[in-house]
Amino acid sequence: TPPCPYAGECGGCSWQHLNYETQLEAKRQSVDDALRRIGRLSDYDLRPIIPAADEFHYRRRIRFQVGPGRELGFYAAASHDLVRIDSCLIAGEPLNGVIETLRRWARGTNTDIEHLEIVTGDEPNQTVVVAHATGDFIPRDEPACANLIGVEGGIHGLIVSGRGWRKAWGEPRITVGLCGDLDLNTEADVFTQVNPAGNRRVLEELLRAGDFHKSDRVLELFSGAGNFTLPLARRSASVLAVEGHRQSVTNGKLNAQKNAIGNIQWICAPVPMTLAELRRKRKQFDKIVLDPPRAGAKGIAGDLNALGGAGIIYVSCNPATLARDLAALAKLGYKLGTVQPIDLFPQTFHVETVASLER
Repeated sequence: TPPCPYAGECGGCSWQHLNYETQLEAKRQSVDDALRRIGRLSDYDLRPIIPAADEFHYRRRIRFQVGPGRELGFYAAASHDLVRIDSCLIAGEPLNGVIETLRRWARGTNTDIEHLEIVTGDEPNQTVVVAHATGDFIPRDEPACANLIGVEGGIHGLIVSGRGWRKAWGEPRITVGLCGDLDLNTEADVFTQVNPAGNRRVLEELLRAGDFHKSDRVLELFSGAGNFTLPLARRSASVLAVEGHRQSVTNGKLNAQKNAIGNIQWICAPVPMTLAELRRKRKQFDKIVLDPPRAGAKGIAGDLNALGGAGIIYVSCNPATLARDLAALAKLGYKLGTVQPIDLFPQTFHVETVASLER
C-alpha cells in the first residue's frame, strides 16, 4: 500500500506501490534492456544498482504548479489538473516546513506566478523560493516579497523572474557539497541535482570509472555550474568545460575562484557548435566526460571521435537516449566497459547511469 495520501492522484511517485528491492531490480533491468534492445550492445559489465541512502525525503528541491485561486500543488498524471499538496514524502523536511507559508504568500501577490520551486542547500538556513512569472513584476508586490524572508516559516531567500527580468531578496544562494573540502555555492535558480547524497555518489563513481591522472587533458560537456568540473580539475592537468547556460557558467567560474582552482577553461556555447569548432582546430583530449539532459547527445559521436579521447565517461538520466548514443560511439570503435546504475529517484521509474567507454 503506498504510504503517500496522494498516490494514485498526484502524477509524481508512480512506483510507490512497489517495495524498494523490486524498484531497484526493475531499474537495473531497464538499463540492461535499453542497452541490448535499443543500442544492440553486449559484452559490457552491468554492475549491481547502487541504492539511494533514503527512500523518502531525499529531494533538495521540489516544484509546485500555481493553479486557480493561487493554489499550490502537483499535476495529476497525464493532465494539467492540479492536486493540492500539503506535504510531500520525497521532499526534504525543510521544504515541507514552508509550504503553507508559501501558499499564503502566493495568494497575497499580484504578479502572475506560473510555478515555483523550493530549494535547500547542504548548510543550515539555505531554504530559497524560486518563482517564475508569466508577465511583468507588479511593483506593489515588493513588500510581500521582502517580508517573506525570515518569517517563522523559515524562508531565507526569494528569486522571482520572468522574460527579461529577475529580482532577488534575502540570500538566494545555496551550498552543494561535492567531495572532501570541495563545494559549490550557487544561485538557487541554477540547476543542481535533486538528491544531495545521490549526487555525491554519482561523482564518486564518475571519478572511479575515469581513473583520472595529473597528466590528463579533460573535455567536459554539459558542465553546468561545475558539479563535476571542480573535482575533475583537481585530478587532471586541465579541464575544458562546455555549457550553454550563461548563468551556470558564471557560477562555475566563481566557484573555481573560491576553491583556488585555476586549470579550467570555460566555454559558454551550445555543445554541438563547440565540438565542431574544436574538431576544426584539431584539438585533442585524453578523456571526455558528458552529462547531457534527458534528450541525450544525439549527433555528436563523430566529433567526439575526432577529438582523440581514449576514454569517455557518459552520465545519463535516460536509459533510452544513453543506449542510442553509446551505440553510435560503438560504431566508431569505442567499446562499452562498466555500466553503473545508481538510484537517485526512489519511488519513480527514473534511474541515473554512469557508463565508461574505451578504445
